[in-house]
Amino acid sequence: LAWEVDTLAELQRIREVLTEHGALVGASDHGSTKALYAKDPDGIEFEVSWLVPAALLDPKEAITTQPLHLDREIERYGAETRGGIGVSVPTA
Repeated sequence: LAWEVDTLAELQRIREVLTEHGALVGASDHGSTKALYAKDPDGIEFEVSWLVPAALLDPKEAITTQPLHLDREIERYGAETRGGIGVSVPTA
């Protein structure tokens, strides 16, 4: 199960809430998405992610799994930049 948020500011707010509740279990930068992973009270893992808008994707950047540095991504894209919808793909 995954939820998509509109902005990195919202992803940051959700990270704080999940951390407060001891539910956050991971955070990854996949290049085209920035994702948090958490578990609900029953232990079911879920994802909350922000999709990089297609116009801002670097076609040379590989899809990988790296640690998410959310503050750095906010500096790069802006806290209130609206994310892509569904699957972002470069238009190059």
